[in-house]
Amino acid sequence: MSSCKKETVLPKISSYNYFPTTNGKWVRYQVDSVYHSENDNNNDDSVYTFQFEVMEKLDSSFLDGEGKENQIIKYYRRTDSLSSWNFVNVWTQSLTPTAAYRSENNIRMHKLAFPINSSITWNGNDANTFDEEMYHYENINESGSYNSLFFDSTISVLQIDENNYVEKIYGKEVYATHVGLIYKERNELGKRNGIVVKGFEVRMKVISFGF
Repeated sequence: MSSCKKETVLPKISSYNYFPTTNGKWVRYQVDSVYHSENDNNNDDSVYTFQFEVMEKLDSSFLDGEGKENQIIKYYRRTDSLSSWNFVNVWTQSLTPTAAYRSENNIRMHKLAFPINSSITWNGNDANTFDEEMYHYENINESGSYNSLFFDSTISVLQIDENNYVEKIYGKEVYATHVGLIYKERNELGKRNGIVVKGFEVRMKVISFGF
């Protein structure tokens, strides 16, 4: 005899709209990054800035080894709006009733936790070997605008905010309903005598999106 177990179906709760899973959805971003080189005798006079665009598209879906649905994300990059897109990599994501995960460069991150509320906290690195980072929500279901695009409902996830004598580490992501990630900021800077001498700063803002 054999039997099959029906997979849990996500209820239609607006919280899940912050992490779309519809194939064909795409988002284009403007990326601004700053790199503080270590080859400058720790005086931070070798600082390099880069600007480019990236696009992420939900391409297709598949079932993993546990029978859970995952989405394939195709990641593209170009120098500016006049350049052609260059395919860079394939990532994946998955959504469950309690969590949203995303894998980039074989690193799985716990991006969102459900239900969304101001008291919930979770370790964004609970599926990888990085140090623990306890995420929490800020500015839940608030309107916002980025690059002249208005979003009537967004949430912010504060990933880490550490600033001391030897380092400055900051991570934040903002999501909009039916779009997903619309803003990302990540700074990992090392200091010497309290002054930044190495590391990087990255900011990514939505430019356009569609289906």
